[in-house]
Amino acid sequence: MIYLIWTLINAFLILYFFYLIIGFVFKGKQFLKTKFKSVSIAIMIIGIVQIISATNLEERTNRISISNNYDKHNDTRTKKIVLAENLVFDINIFVQYSVDGNKLIPIESNSYLTGLISGYAWEFKSIQTNTKKIDQNENYIVDGVLKWNLFGINVYSQTKTFSGIIK
Repeated sequence: MIYLIWTLINAFLILYFFYLIIGFVFKGKQFLKTKFKSVSIAIMIIGIVQIISATNLEERTNRISISNNYDKHNDTRTKKIVLAENLVFDINIFVQYSVDGNKLIPIESNSYLTGLISGYAWEFKSIQTNTKKIDQNENYIVDGVLKWNLFGINVYSQTKTFSGIIK
């Protein structure tokens, strides 16, 4: 529920920013003569700065190479695991395996958010898993950081650790 509230706060701020910009364009300075003048100006400045600085941001791929010790000519298999299911978004992970006889060798992993992710960013830090036989299960441990952003500014970073079994 807290994730939904944070998403709604972010949506409200974005809509309020556009309301301020449109009002300022059509009415000028007199539009800002309200009792929330200082808050409105602060939101406008932060919004404009975030729009300008958004072009300079580098996206992190959230891709981790697990092993280079495999035959690159082997077939590969991919397993998808849902790490966390929330009302607003899910945290997912893909683990790619190289098929070597009846063994699956983990070679690469990718993690991402799906759903309504306004106000959140997921930074995939590490995964621990081992080679497994095709018909066996294997344990995994995934670490990452869920960043709570307000208007594109990181307000809080929440460390997350997930563990489970890959079937």
